[in-house]
Amino acid sequence: MSLERRLQEVELLRRRYQQVEHGANLDWLLFKQFPLPPGWNIQATELLVLVPPGYPATPPDNFYVKNGLRLVDGKAPSSYTENQSALGGSWAQFSFHAQGWDPSSDFKNGDNLLTFMLAVERRLQELS
Repeated sequence: MSLERRLQEVELLRRRYQQVEHGANLDWLLFKQFPLPPGWNIQATELLVLVPPGYPATPPDNFYVKNGLRLVDGKAPSSYTENQSALGGSWAQFSFHAQGWDPSSDFKNGDNLLTFMLAVERRLQELS
């Protein structure tokens, strides 16, 4: 997959999330202040997505947040495991898999990094 396509997709992400950092080969994305919906113990978190080598045919799998994320009642969310190693640090991993992933040769017409992040947003709205 071309680096140019990934750069175009990162620009889509920046329009929605502003602060998006990435690796030199765009193999990871870091959202410094990813907003969380009401119902969590904080309003925003760092959020990390690892982009697999086979992207876009292979979608990102899972996403990571800073350890300590809890529901407002103090419970840990489901499918969430703390103290996972990623990008040289310790993160909490949400087991999350893109459903019905269907990329296109034109990233604007199929699934892309933005559609993955919109699915992440929906997952975080579930509050479980």
